[in-house]
Amino acid sequence: MSEDAAAVREPGVVATPLAGRFAIVRGSLAEVRFATAAADAGLALPTAPCTYVRSAEHTVYWLGPDEWLLAAFAADPAWQPPSLAAGAVVDVSGAYVGWRLTGQHVRQVLQHVTSYDVHPRVFSPGRCASTVFAKATALIAAEEQGAFAVLVRRSYGHYVQRYLAAVGEEYGLEFRAPAG
Repeated sequence: MSEDAAAVREPGVVATPLAGRFAIVRGSLAEVRFATAAADAGLALPTAPCTYVRSAEHTVYWLGPDEWLLAAFAADPAWQPPSLAAGAVVDVSGAYVGWRLTGQHVRQVLQHVTSYDVHPRVFSPGRCASTVFAKATALIAAEEQGAFAVLVRRSYGHYVQRYLAAVGEEYGLEFRAPAG
């Protein structure tokens, strides 16, 4: 074995599973009753398209003018989504799996997997989008320090992970278990 082959290379992309609980929130912010109920429940709902709001307890992703995905990544198993006096909240925790992608080649891997423009000029931290991702539908979110969250329906999880592994091989993609 050559010295180069024996050298340990830093991965160009690291994919760490995102474990958490999820809920879909539906309602109209134009309705005072819904907006008040959401605020009273501690939900800061993003109003700008394709953005998200992060708090210490959860992240809320904009999915449409009257729909948001509430993600509690550090939630304990007993976590329950808030109930709202107006609007609807549905626990969909079993429906999603995801990964946090980090590393120097993250954007190159993403450009192979989606046609959505993930250049920082267009897709900066705080932005999210539902898009076609390796022939599946995914929510991708630009995070700080060049990281991305990728959430897909659980039924596509294995397929997307294998697709990412195949595309990411060129960039040294490594899947890691969550810390802790």
